[in-house]
Amino acid sequence: MKKIIPAIVLLAFLGLWYLIGYVYSGLKFIPPHFHANFMMYIDGERVDFSDDKYMEDVSGCSLSGLMYPKDRAHLHENNGDTIHIHDDGVSWGHFFANNWFTFGSNYIALDDERVLTDTAENKVTYVLNGKIVDNPFNILITSEDRLYINYGNQDEQSIIDASSFVSDNAGEYNAKYDPGSCGGTNENGMAVLIHDLLHPKH
Repeated sequence: MKKIIPAIVLLAFLGLWYLIGYVYSGLKFIPPHFHANFMMYIDGERVDFSDDKYMEDVSGCSLSGLMYPKDRAHLHENNGDTIHIHDDGVSWGHFFANNWFTFGSNYIALDDERVLTDTAENKVTYVLNGKIVDNPFNILITSEDRLYINYGNQDEQSIIDASSFVSDNAGEYNAKYDPGSCGGTNENGMAVLIHDLLHPKH
């Protein structure tokens, strides 16, 4: 009997610790979780964002509350149409910079180090939610946004028409489990919580 009591006390302590950790990890650090869609065309050719180099590791969820740039906005599972956003204040520029692109009102700098600028023949055009905008780099991404980026010699109406082909599945993703989200589901449990607390990122 004397040996059983310490074991019961230990199990009770571990159970309480697990419960505290479960609530802590599931409630304290639930980040925003929503999605948006995009598409980019350069000289009539679609940029393939489904390549592995643009993907974020789906096991990279952190429960410590610390977040790196790619944690905030990224792509998953070779889906090059749908952005996963996990933080407040994320702009289109943040997402594209995470993938080695940058742009302004009259240029696009690609991940292969080419810089394409407006010329007499070609220009960069941005269509956000069906409307041409000057430069979305600093515009915050909101749930179910659709951005079309084009560099070429097409007229504005043709570009607006082409923007209708941007995927519109962000709403579907909003309604289902995200494999890279802490999202309150607690799949990571105590092990990840303890690891994060003992090995904080710097």
